[in-house]
Amino acid sequence: MHDHQPQRNAALPGWERPAWALIGPGIAALTGLYLLTMPFGPAARISLQSDLDLSSQTTLLMTAVAYLISAAVGGALGVGLGGRLLTTVATSAIAFMIIGVLLNAFAPDAGIYLTGRVLSGLGAGGVVGATVALVRRAGRHRGALVAILAGLGVLALVLGPFVNHGLSSALSWRLGYLVPVLPLAVGLIAAAVSGFVLLLTRRPAQPNAAGMPYPPAGQWSERPR
Repeated sequence: MHDHQPQRNAALPGWERPAWALIGPGIAALTGLYLLTMPFGPAARISLQSDLDLSSQTTLLMTAVAYLISAAVGGALGVGLGGRLLTTVATSAIAFMIIGVLLNAFAPDAGIYLTGRVLSGLGAGGVVGATVALVRRAGRHRGALVAILAGLGVLALVLGPFVNHGLSSALSWRLGYLVPVLPLAVGLIAAAVSGFVLLLTRRPAQPNAAGMPYPPAGQWSERPR
């Protein structure tokens, strides 16, 4: 009888992701939490309502409710697809966020502003879902990553209104939507680079003619001559 060794496949759902792959999605996820609460600084809210001619109730619906509903949809997609299509989901979600905040920053009317919040929420939910899927595969680092991200997430939620209130008081409520573009761009680049590196380093082992998997690159030892 012949013992058959199972073929390894890096694409299987259980393979461990390195902690550094979390940098891009993590930055974007924290930015998404900041975007959830940042419109509610007093000066920012009042300026927004005055500039776009919105009532308090309409501002709440367009700013918070629309963001949360679209984030829930994006989160479901991010968790479901993030495990197998991490780079695609993360980069697409961050791109949605960038488009959304730019629409918010330059919105001439309520309709464009609402569109921006929906796109931002969809992207934020997607990248948070992808981050959750990634953390679940972080192996021995999972506990530490959960603690770090939870702490930073609470900080982003708390600081959002205060930071935007200061920006709105000094300059304009629109600046609060431009500031996140920089971390989102960094997150987008980091997610794309880490995805490319993972693609190169996590290739599945290819079976030879006898059905046995070849060892990964770098595992062959050269015999002394």
